[in-house]
Amino acid sequence: MGTRQDPNGTHKNGGGPSTALAYLDPKYWDERFSTEEHYEWLKDYSHFRHLIQSSITPNSSVLELGCGNSQLCEELYKDGVTEITCIDLSAVAVENMQKEVTV
Repeated sequence: MGTRQDPNGTHKNGGGPSTALAYLDPKYWDERFSTEEHYEWLKDYSHFRHLIQSSITPNSSVLELGCGNSQLCEELYKDGVTEITCIDLSAVAVENMQKEVTV
C-alpha cells in the first residue's frame, strides 16, 4: 500500500515531503508551520549554548536565516541578546515569530 500525498507533495500521514524539492516551496512550509508549534532540526540551544557564549554578548547582532519555528532567537534573547533578526520564506513562520516576540 502506497502513501497518499496532497498536491503540495506532503504525506497525508503527517510525514515529510515526498521529494526534497518540496522544501523549496513556501506553501509546504506555510502548511507545516500552521500546525507545528516548535521544531529544532539538530539540537536545541541548550546543547550548544556553551560553544557560542564566548562569541556573543548582549551587544551582539544576530541574524537567523530560515528561522522557521525554532526557539533559538527566543533563547538568545533570554541570554541578553536584543538585536535579533529572524527571517524565513514562510509568511506563516514570520507571523508566528512576530506573535511570540510582541508583548
